[in-house]
Amino acid sequence: STDPLEAMLLKQLVFMAAPRRVLEIGMFVGYGSVAMLEGSPDSDVVSLEIDPYLKGWLGSCLEQFPDIAARHEVVVGPALDSLPKLQGQFDMVFVDANKAEYKRYVELMLERDLIAPGGTIVCDNILYNGYPYINNHFDAQPARRGFGDAIKDFNQWVYEQPELEQIVLPIRDGVSFIRQIGRASC
Repeated sequence: STDPLEAMLLKQLVFMAAPRRVLEIGMFVGYGSVAMLEGSPDSDVVSLEIDPYLKGWLGSCLEQFPDIAARHEVVVGPALDSLPKLQGQFDMVFVDANKAEYKRYVELMLERDLIAPGGTIVCDNILYNGYPYINNHFDAQPARRGFGDAIKDFNQWVYEQPELEQIVLPIRDGVSFIRQIGRASC
């Protein structure tokens, strides 16, 4: 779940960049979604969420805030199924879903030209409790190793893509900013 510090970071990013459209992959309870919607009254957020209950739950929470609710669309289903169906481009993307699928999410966004020129992809959990970069001997929760390895592979893959540039910030569980080199906004 997005914590208060990360939510404020997302809100500030939206405030500064004023993206027209934001894509969120993995909404959960909507804390990050609402923070981004609060960041700019001119931004719309499309959230991909696998759990249909959460769409209705967040909708009921936002009934008292119709201006925010009107700018938020929730698409229910697995993100890998929903991404190919999206239309148009997004100025900002926040990825916080299945860690083993991060690479494919970004590949699909690039293949389908979903990122607007000058757009940014923000990925959460990019340090994943240190699992990508510590020896298995130190695993306090060995079941998490798979996601840690997937994040490590994702970070390496991004690094190896000549058209992508990534910066990692050690905020909370690690946040990265990815942009396409040579795709400045018009």
